[in-house]
Amino acid sequence: SNTLKVKMRIPPMLQSPAAKSAITYAGASLVTGIIAKILITKMFFDYPIVILMLQMATVLFSVELLRVFGVLKLAPYTFDKGRHLFLPSILMSISAWLSISAYEGIGLPLFDPIKRLTPLLVLGVATFVYRKQQRLDRETLLAVIGVSLLSSIAVNFELGMGRFSLFYGLIAGLLHAAAFVQFESLSENFSPLEMMYMHSFNSLVVFLIADIVQDEIRDAFMYVMTSSNKTFVFLFIILMVLGLAIQYTTFHCLGTNGALVTSIVANGRDVFQVMFAYYTSAYLFYDLYPGITNWISFFGTAGSIYYFFRKYDIEQLKATPYIKC
Repeated sequence: SNTLKVKMRIPPMLQSPAAKSAITYAGASLVTGIIAKILITKMFFDYPIVILMLQMATVLFSVELLRVFGVLKLAPYTFDKGRHLFLPSILMSISAWLSISAYEGIGLPLFDPIKRLTPLLVLGVATFVYRKQQRLDRETLLAVIGVSLLSSIAVNFELGMGRFSLFYGLIAGLLHAAAFVQFESLSENFSPLEMMYMHSFNSLVVFLIADIVQDEIRDAFMYVMTSSNKTFVFLFIILMVLGLAIQYTTFHCLGTNGALVTSIVANGRDVFQVMFAYYTSAYLFYDLYPGITNWISFFGTAGSIYYFFRKYDIEQLKATPYIKC
């Protein structure tokens, strides 16, 4: 009998190191985001500083352990090197804290839709603050606008206006964009592994100082002692391990693809995550549900992202794919 062998052909656009880096980043951040929201919305472990602090500590512990056993050839942290990343680390830490604090979604319903405008904010920050020349033609720029606006509508299940969610969403988006643009520039001198290591160290200091004000560690400890179960412990350990994956893939994607592409990939991931989580009941949406406008915007976002990558040449910003560990 003849055996029919079907060889799956991968589109050339997905075979490049840049595409693989973007897909890996999207996958790692998708799983991390879902598990974090399960812990916060379903298990009510609403302690964002503790989550972020322990993720950074896990990264540092893992890197130091691999350094001790000679698996990684990485110079120890020094203030002279770490200071180069300190400002973007602070900006990213504040943005991450605001984002996780808004996971509950009741008090800040517009936070996520506003933060989906980050690709436009990246263009604005890079052009007007850091004076970087963006070589985008009109069609590509329209695609960026389409991704930003349509993804913002797609994740907005509650049509309303909240001043606080508008303000905090815009602040988080601006800080996120500024950090991404700075990390992209720093990737020319540091490898993704070095940036992850130094950023984790800087961020851990920030979160330790923040906890002095918020005092979340004590409340989180009481939660673990009184309300945790095996499922919580399992998901929490997975979330800590995924913290290592999300940190490395983020910096690798920034170094390989740049801030604009990374923010667009994040938008696509977030839109898919919201729809996937709703129809699988992964985490709570309360009485909110996607309507026809959300679905039209969902497919519009997918189409805009596809059009963007058909038109946009990553080599415009990155001369060679960043493959150094």
